[in-house]
Amino acid sequence: MALVTFTSDLGIRDYYVAAIKGAIITYCEQVVPIVDVTHSIMPFDIKEAAFTVRNSYKYFPKGTIHVVHMSSTDAKRRLLVSIVDGHFFVTFDNGFLSLAFEKTPHETYEVNEELTVQSTPLMEAAIGKIVNLLVQEYKPSDFAHLTTEAVHLRLIQPLTSNGRILGSVIHIDNYGNAITNITPNMLAHYIGEKKFNIYVGVGQINEISEQYDNVEEGELVALLSKTGFIEIAICKGRADKLLALRVGTPVQITVD
Repeated sequence: MALVTFTSDLGIRDYYVAAIKGAIITYCEQVVPIVDVTHSIMPFDIKEAAFTVRNSYKYFPKGTIHVVHMSSTDAKRRLLVSIVDGHFFVTFDNGFLSLAFEKTPHETYEVNEELTVQSTPLMEAAIGKIVNLLVQEYKPSDFAHLTTEAVHLRLIQPLTSNGRILGSVIHIDNYGNAITNITPNMLAHYIGEKKFNIYVGVGQINEISEQYDNVEEGELVALLSKTGFIEIAICKGRADKLLALRVGTPVQITVD
Protein backbone atom coordinates (compact mmCIF):
# COMPACT_ATOMS: atom_id res chain seq x y z
CA MET A 1 0.00 0.00 0.00
CA ALA A 2 1.32 3.43 -0.96
CA LEU A 3 1.87 5.96 1.79
CA VAL A 4 1.80 9.76 1.54
CA THR A 5 3.55 12.20 3.87
CA PHE A 6 2.61 15.87 3.98
CA THR A 7 4.90 18.73 5.05
CA SER A 8 4.02 22.41 4.73
CA ASP A 9 4.04 25.92 6.17
CA LEU A 10 0.23 26.10 5.91
CA GLY A 11 -0.46 25.84 9.65
CA ILE A 12 -3.50 24.14 11.14
CA ARG A 13 -5.80 27.14 11.66
CA ASP A 14 -7.07 27.48 8.11
CA TYR A 15 -8.68 25.18 5.58
CA TYR A 16 -5.58 24.82 3.40
CA VAL A 17 -4.31 21.49 4.75
CA ALA A 18 -7.81 20.00 4.66
CA ALA A 19 -8.27 21.16 1.06
CA ILE A 20 -5.10 19.44 -0.12
CA LYS A 21 -5.81 16.26 1.83
CA GLY A 22 -9.36 16.24 0.46
CA ALA A 23 -8.06 16.59 -3.09
CA ILE A 24 -5.63 13.70 -2.60
CA ILE A 25 -8.43 11.51 -1.23
CA THR A 26 -10.82 12.58 -4.01
CA TYR A 27 -8.46 11.93 -6.90
CA CYS A 28 -6.88 8.75 -5.58
CA GLU A 29 -8.58 5.61 -6.85
CA GLN A 30 -7.71 3.70 -3.70
CA VAL A 31 -7.45 4.51 -0.01
CA VAL A 32 -4.10 6.13 0.74
CA PRO A 33 -2.89 6.82 4.29
CA ILE A 34 -1.67 10.42 4.72
CA VAL A 35 0.89 11.08 7.45
CA ASP A 36 1.36 14.68 8.59
CA VAL A 37 5.04 15.37 9.17
CA THR A 38 4.44 18.98 10.19
CA HIS A 39 2.51 22.04 9.05
CA SER A 40 4.38 24.35 11.42
CA ILE A 41 7.31 25.20 9.15
CA MET A 42 7.93 28.95 9.42
CA PRO A 43 6.12 30.65 6.49
CA PHE A 44 8.22 30.64 3.32
CA ASP A 45 11.21 29.07 5.14
CA ILE A 46 12.31 26.56 2.51
CA LYS A 47 15.53 25.85 4.43
CA GLU A 48 13.57 24.65 7.46
CA ALA A 49 11.35 22.49 5.25
CA ALA A 50 14.41 20.95 3.61
CA PHE A 51 16.01 20.23 6.99
CA THR A 52 12.82 18.60 8.27
CA VAL A 53 12.19 16.40 5.24
CA ARG A 54 15.85 15.43 4.80
CA ASN A 55 15.92 14.10 8.35
CA SER A 56 12.52 12.38 8.34
CA TYR A 57 11.90 10.78 4.94
CA LYS A 58 14.39 7.94 5.45
CA TYR A 59 12.26 6.50 8.27
CA PHE A 60 9.43 5.76 5.83
CA PRO A 61 9.37 2.76 3.48
CA LYS A 62 10.63 3.05 -0.07
CA GLY A 63 7.84 3.99 -2.44
CA THR A 64 6.47 6.62 -0.05
CA ILE A 65 5.19 9.79 -1.73
CA HIS A 66 6.33 12.93 0.11
CA VAL A 67 4.26 16.04 -0.61
CA VAL A 68 6.09 19.23 0.38
CA HIS A 69 3.95 22.34 0.01
CA MET A 70 6.08 25.49 0.29
CA SER A 71 6.07 28.81 -1.58
CA SER A 72 3.76 27.75 -4.39
CA THR A 73 3.35 31.27 -5.80
CA ASP A 74 7.11 31.86 -6.00
CA ALA A 75 7.46 28.72 -8.16
CA LYS A 76 5.24 30.15 -10.92
CA ARG A 77 3.01 27.07 -10.76
CA ARG A 78 5.87 24.71 -11.69
CA LEU A 79 5.42 21.37 -9.92
CA LEU A 80 8.27 18.88 -9.70
CA VAL A 81 8.46 15.17 -8.98
CA SER A 82 11.81 13.80 -7.89
CA ILE A 83 12.98 10.27 -7.10
CA VAL A 84 15.55 9.83 -4.33
CA ASP A 85 16.49 6.49 -2.74
CA GLY A 86 13.25 4.93 -3.98
CA HIS A 87 11.12 7.75 -2.52
CA PHE A 88 8.99 10.21 -4.51
CA PHE A 89 8.99 13.92 -3.70
CA VAL A 90 6.21 16.17 -5.00
CA THR A 91 7.08 19.81 -4.53
CA PHE A 92 7.26 23.21 -6.18
CA ASP A 93 10.21 24.53 -8.15
CA ASN A 94 11.46 26.74 -5.33
CA GLY A 95 14.89 25.32 -4.50
CA PHE A 96 13.64 22.84 -1.89
CA LEU A 97 15.16 19.81 -3.63
CA SER A 98 18.65 21.33 -3.89
CA LEU A 99 18.59 22.25 -0.18
CA ALA A 100 17.24 18.88 0.96
CA PHE A 101 19.71 16.81 -1.07
CA GLU A 102 22.66 19.26 -1.51
CA LYS A 103 21.90 19.41 -5.22
CA THR A 104 18.85 18.84 -7.38
CA PRO A 105 18.48 15.05 -7.80
CA HIS A 106 19.22 13.86 -11.33
CA GLU A 107 15.80 12.15 -11.51
CA THR A 108 13.78 15.36 -11.28
CA TYR A 109 10.79 15.87 -13.54
CA GLU A 110 8.67 18.94 -14.28
CA VAL A 111 4.97 18.04 -14.33
CA ASN A 112 3.34 18.55 -17.72
CA GLU A 113 1.13 21.61 -18.09
CA GLU A 114 -2.09 19.67 -18.68
CA LEU A 115 -2.05 18.59 -15.02
CA THR A 116 -1.51 22.09 -13.65
CA VAL A 117 -3.75 24.32 -15.77
CA GLN A 118 -6.80 25.92 -14.18
CA SER A 119 -5.51 25.24 -10.68
CA THR A 120 -6.05 27.44 -7.63
CA PRO A 121 -3.00 28.96 -5.89
CA LEU A 122 -2.95 25.92 -3.58
CA MET A 123 -2.62 23.62 -6.60
CA GLU A 124 -4.58 21.01 -4.66
CA ALA A 125 -6.18 19.37 -7.72
CA ALA A 126 -2.84 19.00 -9.50
CA ILE A 127 -1.24 17.51 -6.38
CA GLY A 128 -4.13 15.09 -5.98
CA LYS A 129 -3.83 13.95 -9.59
CA ILE A 130 -0.06 13.50 -9.32
CA VAL A 131 -0.35 11.46 -6.13
CA ASN A 132 -2.98 9.26 -7.77
CA LEU A 133 -0.75 8.59 -10.78
CA LEU A 134 2.16 7.63 -8.52
CA VAL A 135 -0.11 5.42 -6.40
CA GLN A 136 -1.24 3.71 -9.62
CA GLU A 137 2.47 3.06 -10.29
CA TYR A 138 2.77 5.36 -13.27
CA LYS A 139 6.34 6.55 -13.79
CA PRO A 140 7.00 10.30 -13.52
CA SER A 141 8.07 10.19 -17.17
CA ASP A 142 4.47 9.26 -18.05
CA PHE A 143 3.13 12.66 -16.95
CA ALA A 144 6.24 14.84 -16.61
CA HIS A 145 9.52 15.52 -18.37
CA LEU A 146 13.08 15.50 -17.10
CA THR A 147 14.39 18.94 -16.22
CA THR A 148 17.82 20.36 -15.49
CA GLU A 149 16.52 23.89 -14.97
CA ALA A 150 15.06 23.60 -11.47
CA VAL A 151 15.81 26.42 -9.05
CA HIS A 152 19.05 25.72 -7.20
CA LEU A 153 19.82 27.09 -3.72
CA ARG A 154 22.82 26.43 -1.50
CA LEU A 155 23.20 26.33 2.26
CA ILE A 156 25.94 28.49 3.74
CA GLN A 157 28.97 26.30 4.35
CA PRO A 158 31.33 26.76 7.33
CA LEU A 159 34.62 28.61 6.81
CA THR A 160 37.46 26.28 7.73
CA SER A 161 41.20 26.45 8.23
CA ASN A 162 43.74 24.53 10.26
CA GLY A 163 42.71 24.91 13.91
CA ARG A 164 39.54 26.90 13.23
CA ILE A 165 35.96 26.33 12.06
CA LEU A 166 33.45 29.15 11.70
CA GLY A 167 29.92 27.85 11.19
CA SER A 168 26.41 28.87 12.20
CA VAL A 169 23.12 27.68 13.67
CA ILE A 170 20.90 26.27 10.92
CA HIS A 171 17.93 25.01 12.96
CA ILE A 172 16.41 25.38 16.42
CA ASP A 173 14.15 22.54 17.52
CA ASN A 174 11.10 22.50 19.78
CA TYR A 175 13.29 22.13 22.88
CA GLY A 176 15.45 25.14 22.05
CA ASN A 177 18.40 23.00 20.97
CA ALA A 178 20.52 24.52 18.21
CA ILE A 179 21.70 22.43 15.25
CA THR A 180 24.84 23.80 13.61
CA ASN A 181 26.19 23.25 10.10
CA ILE A 182 29.43 21.78 11.53
CA THR A 183 30.03 18.04 11.11
CA PRO A 184 32.24 15.65 13.11
CA ASN A 185 34.36 15.15 9.98
CA MET A 186 35.16 18.86 9.93
CA LEU A 187 36.08 18.69 13.59
CA ALA A 188 38.36 15.71 13.01
CA HIS A 189 40.02 17.25 9.94
CA TYR A 190 40.61 20.83 11.12
CA ILE A 191 40.87 20.38 14.91
CA GLY A 192 42.03 16.78 15.23
CA GLU A 193 43.02 15.55 18.69
CA LYS A 194 43.86 19.02 19.99
CA LYS A 195 41.99 20.66 22.84
CA PHE A 196 39.39 23.10 21.57
CA ASN A 197 36.72 25.59 22.57
CA ILE A 198 33.27 26.02 21.01
CA TYR A 199 31.95 29.58 21.18
CA VAL A 200 28.23 30.08 20.50
CA GLY A 201 26.20 33.08 21.56
CA VAL A 202 27.31 33.87 25.11
CA GLY A 203 28.32 30.26 25.78
CA GLN A 204 31.57 28.28 25.66
CA ILE A 205 32.08 24.48 25.58
CA ASN A 206 35.31 22.48 25.38
CA GLU A 207 34.15 18.94 24.59
CA ILE A 208 31.66 16.86 22.62
CA SER A 209 29.39 14.70 24.80
CA GLU A 210 27.48 11.56 23.88
CA GLN A 211 24.20 12.43 25.60
CA TYR A 212 22.33 15.45 26.97
CA ASP A 213 22.61 14.17 30.55
CA ASN A 214 26.39 13.83 30.43
CA VAL A 215 26.32 17.24 32.13
CA GLU A 216 24.38 18.53 35.13
CA GLU A 217 20.90 19.98 34.66
CA GLY A 218 21.16 23.56 33.39
CA GLU A 219 24.66 23.12 31.98
CA LEU A 220 25.69 23.68 28.38
CA VAL A 221 26.43 20.61 26.26
CA ALA A 222 27.60 19.95 22.69
CA LEU A 223 26.85 16.60 21.10
CA LEU A 224 26.43 14.84 17.78
CA SER A 225 22.84 15.18 16.63
CA LYS A 226 21.03 12.39 14.77
CA THR A 227 21.03 14.82 11.83
CA GLY A 228 24.79 14.32 11.49
CA PHE A 229 25.66 17.83 12.70
CA ILE A 230 26.97 19.13 16.00
CA GLU A 231 24.18 20.28 18.29
CA ILE A 232 24.32 22.84 21.10
CA ALA A 233 21.92 22.31 24.02
CA ILE A 234 21.34 22.94 27.69
CA CYS A 235 20.43 19.90 29.78
CA LYS A 236 16.71 20.31 30.55
CA GLY A 237 16.85 23.94 29.49
CA ARG A 238 16.47 26.11 26.38
CA ALA A 239 19.78 26.96 24.77
CA ASP A 240 18.13 29.37 22.34
CA LYS A 241 16.78 31.62 25.10
CA LEU A 242 19.65 31.33 27.59
CA LEU A 243 22.36 31.85 24.96
CA ALA A 244 20.40 34.28 22.75
CA LEU A 245 20.56 31.94 19.74
CA ARG A 246 18.66 32.06 16.47
CA VAL A 247 19.13 30.66 12.99
CA GLY A 248 22.26 32.28 11.63
CA THR A 249 24.02 32.80 14.97
CA PRO A 250 27.78 32.23 14.46
CA VAL A 251 29.39 29.13 15.97
CA GLN A 252 33.18 29.11 16.24
CA ILE A 253 35.47 26.22 17.14
CA THR A 254 39.14 27.05 17.75
CA VAL A 255 42.12 25.17 19.07
CA ASP A 256 42.71 25.98 22.73
